[in-house]
Amino acid sequence: MGELKPTEIRKLTREQKLKKLEEYKQKLFKVKSELASGGSIENPGQIQEYKRTIARILTILTEEGEL
Repeated sequence: MGELKPTEIRKLTREQKLKKLEEYKQKLFKVKSELASGGSIENPGQIQEYKRTIARILTILTEEGEL
């Protein structure tokens, strides 16, 4: 799953935005826990991508007064 662009996020309903937010938080948790357990991940840049997408969703929710 790639990075969501702001225009894509704005097209989603509130419920869809919250669902995507939870999905990205779970993915970030999974990748971080894999690293913490001594493993290695395929693409280290995905951590930053997940963080950035989470921040975008939260920013848009705040701007639209939905959070």
